[in-house]
Amino acid sequence: MNVSEKIRTLRKSKGMSQEELAGQVNISRQAVSRWENGTALPDADNIVQLSKLFGVTTDYLLMDSYESDEDSPKIKENNKILHANLTRLAIIFQAAFLNACIYPWGDSNTIVLEMIMKLFPLLACSIWMASNHRYEKDLKQRAKNTKIESLYCLIQTVVFVLGYNLHIGLWSTLLIIINTSVYIFLVNPKYMNRKLTR
Repeated sequence: MNVSEKIRTLRKSKGMSQEELAGQVNISRQAVSRWENGTALPDADNIVQLSKLFGVTTDYLLMDSYESDEDSPKIKENNKILHANLTRLAIIFQAAFLNACIYPWGDSNTIVLEMIMKLFPLLACSIWMASNHRYEKDLKQRAKNTKIESLYCLIQTVVFVLGYNLHIGLWSTLLIIINTSVYIFLVNPKYMNRKLTR
C-alpha cells in the first residue's frame, strides 16, 4: 500500500469523512482528496499529525514495504500489551495454584491424585511465567527480570512453606494476594518494563 491508500484506509477505519480529517490537521478537504487520489503528498508536518491522529508511526505511513495491517507498527505495539497481560495471567494463576497447595492434603489413598491436581497446574504456570521472558528483547532487561521474578518466587515459596507447616492457610492466602498485587501493579511496570497501559 502506498501513502495515499494508507491515509484513505486509516481515515475510513476511524469512521471519519474527508472534511473531518481536514479539520483535524488544519487543511482543506480538497487537500485530503488530493492525498487520497495520489495527486499530492502530505508534507512532513502533516505526516507527523496523521501518525499521531491514527496512532501509527511515520514509518508506517511513508514506507510502502508495510503492505498489510499485520505489518503495522501500531499492531506490533498492541502485541506488547497482549504479552504483558498474558504474563500477568500466568502470575495470577501461579499464585492461585500455590494457594491451593497450602491447604491440607488428603489421606494416603488420594495423595497421588491430589499431588497431580495441585502440583501439576502450579508447575505448568511456573513454566509459563518463565517462558514469558522471551518477549523482552533487551537482554539486560531480560536478565534483570529473571532475577526479580526469582526473588518473587522465593518469597512466594517461603509464604507457602510457612503456611503449610504452621497451618495458617488464611494468613498465607492474604500474604500471597498482597505479594502478587505488589508484584503486578508496582514491580512489573516500574522495574520490569511491563506497562499496565500503552
